[in-house]
Amino acid sequence: MNDERPKVKAPSGPLGPAAAGSGEKEAVVRVELKRASAVDLVRADKVLSGCAFVASLGARANEVLGKGVVRRSPDKVVIFQKGDAGGALLLVLAGEVRLLGRKGPDQVELGSARRGDVFGETEVTAGTSVRSCSAVAHGTVDFVELPREALLLSGTLPRPISQVLEAVTRSRTAQLDEMADFLNRW
Repeated sequence: MNDERPKVKAPSGPLGPAAAGSGEKEAVVRVELKRASAVDLVRADKVLSGCAFVASLGARANEVLGKGVVRRSPDKVVIFQKGDAGGALLLVLAGEVRLLGRKGPDQVELGSARRGDVFGETEVTAGTSVRSCSAVAHGTVDFVELPREALLLSGTLPRPISQVLEAVTRSRTAQLDEMADFLNRW
């Protein structure tokens, strides 16, 4: 049989087999992984550091963000579904999250959360542990998951934080009502 595949010569550089017995040093690449710090990521970004939620944290911003966990979700991954257990607020660092709500038999899009926006606010303000909507990554999304306890001060949600989160909740509830009413007109 005639083997017509081209012959490939092994590399003879510092990573090739010639280096093994030649006395040459092999190249070594060291990789150091560092856990992403929510404080550093937020402080380095003007949009994030200036968003309403971070501003509402005031002097406690570094403390609260320091208790958060940075996460990444790939495109179309369900971050959480309505009815799931959850008591954390999520701050979008990069990307977009589609929020879907249900009113009766109708499922409607409540909108999107983008860089500097929060979601999961209803559970934090109401103190419940059941998600009130579904959140799906629209492209790759980076976010910080902040446990409710990290936001509390002496067991209660400070007024500036609750004002921001209640405004977000009102907006999303109005969107849910408006879209469900629209669908039911037909």
